[in-house]
Amino acid sequence: MDDAVLEVVIQHQSELKKYCKCLLPKRKAFEVASDKYETMKLAKQQGIDSPETILPNNQNDLKEIANHLTYPVIIKPRKSSGSRGIRKVNTREELIESFSKIHLDFQSPMIQEFIPLGDRYDVCLIYNRNNEVKASFVQREVRHFPIEMGPSTVQESVEYQELIERSIQLLQPLKWVGIVEVEFMIDPRTNEPKLMEINPRFWNSLDLAVQSGVDFPHLFYKLSLEEQVTNIRDYKVGMKSRWLIPGDVLHFLYNKKRFEMNPPLLSGKKSLVIDDTFSMSDPMPGLVFILACVRFALSFQSLKLFIKR
Repeated sequence: MDDAVLEVVIQHQSELKKYCKCLLPKRKAFEVASDKYETMKLAKQQGIDSPETILPNNQNDLKEIANHLTYPVIIKPRKSSGSRGIRKVNTREELIESFSKIHLDFQSPMIQEFIPLGDRYDVCLIYNRNNEVKASFVQREVRHFPIEMGPSTVQESVEYQELIERSIQLLQPLKWVGIVEVEFMIDPRTNEPKLMEINPRFWNSLDLAVQSGVDFPHLFYKLSLEEQVTNIRDYKVGMKSRWLIPGDVLHFLYNKKRFEMNPPLLSGKKSLVIDDTFSMSDPMPGLVFILACVRFALSFQSLKLFIKR
């Protein structure tokens, strides 16, 4: 369910298949999808709009590249999640200094064109063993923490067939199997979507798709067992999900326009807002999550890692 564990599973899937059913992409496909630089190369090959991306070979190469860039630019790790390690820099000097620091934690980061912040969309797909899409779902990211470039804390189910088609086109050479999420952002300068990254795993706001009518975990189970599955393309539009603790609470605390948030922090089912974790009909996940948060909060280092990305 997270990047580090999934990477181990992918590496050892031939051994795991002796003991259980797996619905996993081939290792080479996974390596492209989990590497943000390889993803950008794939996008160019497939004619999918994406930010201009450069991978410096060494420090001297970085200094030469830095002389010819239009600032601001983004420094981004090739492998990370939750927006960790991403930095916006405004000058050549800031680029060289920040790049060296990020390189200590994330090997060989890349430099990317800065796209002014626009609406962000996630295309969620599941493929069978024959590389056929069996279900699709699109959500719009409503708000985030950290506010500008963090993971989403509220999402809304939407229709966006064009992005589904672009995602399928992007993944075609990989002959994908299993679950995947493809992220796009609308470039406000052109009003066109640009590819941001591929997440070759389940995503944090998975429950929104389930509540909207696309039960990806159940489909994953059935397709793993090679059972017949009816293609799912329709779902409820306008449903919203919320990652309340700590994500949306932190967004509220850091947002200077906190009382203008739409939906408000404490919206409920009457506003078609559901919670990713907490449910009166199934309280145990919420209880365990609160206990985990308490333990997490007692560690200053862990808290710092979450807030400062």
